[in-house]
Amino acid sequence: MPPRNDRGRAGQLSTKKQLLARFIASPSPRLILAVAAAMLAARVLIGSWGVGDLAVLVATVFLTGFVEWTIHRFFLHAPGSSRRMQVLKTGVGHREHHRDPQSIQWLLLTSGDAARFLVVFAVFTMVWSLPLLLVVGRPLFGGLVSAYLLAAIALANYEWTHLLIHSRYRPRTARYRRLAANHRVHHYRGEDMCFGVTSNLGDRVLGTLPSK
Repeated sequence: MPPRNDRGRAGQLSTKKQLLARFIASPSPRLILAVAAAMLAARVLIGSWGVGDLAVLVATVFLTGFVEWTIHRFFLHAPGSSRRMQVLKTGVGHREHHRDPQSIQWLLLTSGDAARFLVVFAVFTMVWSLPLLLVVGRPLFGGLVSAYLLAAIALANYEWTHLLIHSRYRPRTARYRRLAANHRVHHYRGEDMCFGVTSNLGDRVLGTLPSK
């Protein structure tokens, strides 16, 4: 088991102010937000906004649920003997999270996992966004930067939503209440269900959302 360095309990956080302070103070959100800020600055400097930016935005919203499902199912829950676990070690911190869901140290991604996912996202974003941009038109380079910016924002939103769900804060919207309820299913009814955190679209389409 990785060495434990307790950074607090999610159940001790009940306000957005407390949650935001904890979020900003944690290593993985700082890394992800720094990358997002760099991509935003680069996109503003490039300029020449166009239909390609809108296209990658729509695609990112659609793909998020499926990307979360894939990462959660095949990387965070990778078997201990798998190459994914032995080489990438992406499931180590997540195993600890399931043992102690309230520990913020394991609730948020480790900085190493965040860095790995940011690299993987860069490659994956290039793979899907380049053909799309070639079809819908320019800006090509600016569109690629926009796509990676949106991927980084989606990862930051994943971290934020995950922290929110495990805290004592109770969002007012039905959507977040539904996401929280489904995530509790994943933790306490079966780890083979409800892999989405910010979206359950992947669970609906791929059959891992339990019937009521």
